[in-house]
Amino acid sequence: MSRSSLHLDSPRQPLARPGAGSPAPAGNAGAAPAATPASTPSSLPRSGGDHWRYSSQLNQQLTAAQRALGFVDSLAGQLEALKGELSGQLTQRRVDSARLARGIEQVAQQWSQRGAASGGSLDSRLQFRLAADARQTFTVRGLEVANLTQGAPETLVFFTGEPGSGPAAVKVGEPLSEAALLAALGRALAPSGIQPQLDEQGQLQFSVAEAAWQGVRERFSLRGGGIRFPAGQPQHLKLQPTEQALQPQQWQSADHAGTRQTLQKVLRALDQLQLSRAAISRAMAEVRHAIAQLSQMSEQLWADGFVNDFNARFNTPDSESGLYEVVPALLGVSRYRVLSLLALP
Repeated sequence: MSRSSLHLDSPRQPLARPGAGSPAPAGNAGAAPAATPASTPSSLPRSGGDHWRYSSQLNQQLTAAQRALGFVDSLAGQLEALKGELSGQLTQRRVDSARLARGIEQVAQQWSQRGAASGGSLDSRLQFRLAADARQTFTVRGLEVANLTQGAPETLVFFTGEPGSGPAAVKVGEPLSEAALLAALGRALAPSGIQPQLDEQGQLQFSVAEAAWQGVRERFSLRGGGIRFPAGQPQHLKLQPTEQALQPQQWQSADHAGTRQTLQKVLRALDQLQLSRAAISRAMAEVRHAIAQLSQMSEQLWADGFVNDFNARFNTPDSESGLYEVVPALLGVSRYRVLSLLALP
């Protein structure tokens, strides 16, 4: 396993450096075995400061994964119980809406505890973040790729109201490319903790730490040059958060039609939890493997060994065969995700 394989991103993407915090949808929502305790830092050798810090980080990541796994399994249990109630009552002529409402409320209450229960390692879309730095993604009306890369040039000035971050200017309009737009927005918004990115459809969206979301939502504003946005006083921006994986507050149980729709939403939620659990389990296996490796060698020796092995594989006459091992892992990585990663400050 390479040192860069410890951090989960998406099911289509390779694992990345531990602590980088890229998201990964997580999996199997059925009854799950209990997570085994994380190795304690005291069980790992103290072979130098860097080695010790890296070992501690791995243990923190394993703890985050265990908390996420516990939350996923608990929520899956609640949803399985609710699924049974919904299915049972749909076979009857009369729906006990009060009983179903109580089951929905229990799911809603547990879902509202996601951040605390998972230690920040699961975001609102059930994507697992090994670094326990869940982020809220959102879009802003008027800040679309086509609108910002085409037409007459204009300077946009962003105001986030975050301590230590003043006004930030970004010049938009032709001949700005998508990559240049992301890079410019990334540099301007970095002090406020806001990151621009492109989703899988190439649409511009932003993300911020969940803890900072409400503040950004209240204070994010912009002053334009009179082309795309008004000049003069900054205008408050309307931020639209991306849809959460579960929205139990919208589930209905007053009649058969509403109950049937709720059952379909519960089934979809269980499928998402299955993906979440699979991602968490993969991350835990990777971290445990890394801990085992570090217990047997120093970090420097491990890194040297990896570099030598990589060079030996890709600098031989038949090195093209190595490419066949790498290419499949990259097939699911979209152009938009690559652009977003390259634009990070």
